[in-house]
Amino acid sequence: MTNEMQPAAKQGKIFYGWYVVAGGFMLMATCYTIFVNCITLFQPHIVADLRISMGAFNTGVSLCTLMAIFASLAFGALIDRVSSRLLGAFTVITTSIVLVLFSFISALWMLYALCIVAGIVVVAGTRLLASVIVANWFTLKRGLAVSIALGGSGFGGVILTPIVTNIIVSWGWRPAFMVLAVIAAVAALPIILMAFYNRPADKGLEPYGVGQTEAQREDKSPDTPVNVSIGWKVLRKNGGFWILIIGFIAMGIVNGAVIINFVTNATSVVLDGTEVVTGGHSSEWAGGVWAVYLGVVIVAKISLGAIYDRFGLKAGTLLGTVACMIAAVALCFPATDFGPVVAAVAFGFGTCMGTVSPPMHAVKQYGKKDLGLVTGIITALELFGAAIGAVVSGLLFDVFHTFTPAWIMVLGASAIMGACLLAAIPSAKRLVAKRIEEGAPLLDAEGFEIITR
Repeated sequence: MTNEMQPAAKQGKIFYGWYVVAGGFMLMATCYTIFVNCITLFQPHIVADLRISMGAFNTGVSLCTLMAIFASLAFGALIDRVSSRLLGAFTVITTSIVLVLFSFISALWMLYALCIVAGIVVVAGTRLLASVIVANWFTLKRGLAVSIALGGSGFGGVILTPIVTNIIVSWGWRPAFMVLAVIAAVAALPIILMAFYNRPADKGLEPYGVGQTEAQREDKSPDTPVNVSIGWKVLRKNGGFWILIIGFIAMGIVNGAVIINFVTNATSVVLDGTEVVTGGHSSEWAGGVWAVYLGVVIVAKISLGAIYDRFGLKAGTLLGTVACMIAAVALCFPATDFGPVVAAVAFGFGTCMGTVSPPMHAVKQYGKKDLGLVTGIITALELFGAAIGAVVSGLLFDVFHTFTPAWIMVLGASAIMGACLLAAIPSAKRLVAKRIEEGAPLLDAEGFEIITR
């Protein structure tokens, strides 16, 4: 089947997996980017309007993240068993409802309650669903396909940031949430219902690239494909896997601290009736720089996936680590023009480590056995790190009235991230070799064990 399918693709017929990629792209461009990339635009306005502290607001965002930890574990298991169209539709509808309710919040407890719901369904049900489903559909070009799908967050952010900024400045932050609710429902729901299928077998197909010889491979990565059964029962006892987890917790700290505070770092915020000037730039200028960051994310996610495909995990990890460290240093100069801009460009590359890397590290190091569950566990614990980063950065700001201590924390977390992710790669290779020596079952193209008699 595969040998017939691939030539057909070259003659103009589109492999169905690319429609799945499009569905994941729109899911990320709306639901994910609204709650992750656009929430920073609302931070100073909600803090001033509700008369709460920065730490209190960031705690609400962290509640969203903490709930996503447990939900990611559930979603990871559900993806292997439940229709992705059902999961995707549920996520989009819940997103729209929560956004409408956000426009009516008048007290801190309401913010916290809605953040909990958003974390359980939205944050957990977007990038995890998109990355795992897309990874199931591709053998070759997997990194490119996953990164295109996840790159929707950058595309959506570029489109939505000026819209949200203008609405907030002209009419206030509450109408902005209402507009986002409509956009999420209209843009994402139809394509998800039409395009999503869990595995190629559901459409009578095979993953892209199955059956090609090594000479025909378009994936030139030095990472050897894993075709032996490993799975969660083995990984939970493996020290190298938990080193990988520590790396992604550190990545979460970086993302959690930077994303929520970026715009306020470049502008100002009112605390207890007193304006605290951080960068001193206008909301419009800061929103424009944030849009630059999100534009870089589009290119960076596709580039990172292509780097994983061509040069392997080590190259992608080094690039992401260096980018995060540059961003941390640049963020310490918010009153300049170059500081926020350099940080936006560098972090645009670095932040992709938090979305593209989990499924890529999981499948390239440990194979497709229990891929949804394993990716869900990695994502959940990365989100735990994001919660730590958001809360601690907010508390540090409340104490020092500057974000510089938070950026020092980000610099250290970036170094830990790179060291742990790189250390996990040779450990995974040793585990694969051990499983082969033990005579563990081989896997077929979709990650199922091949039963031999």
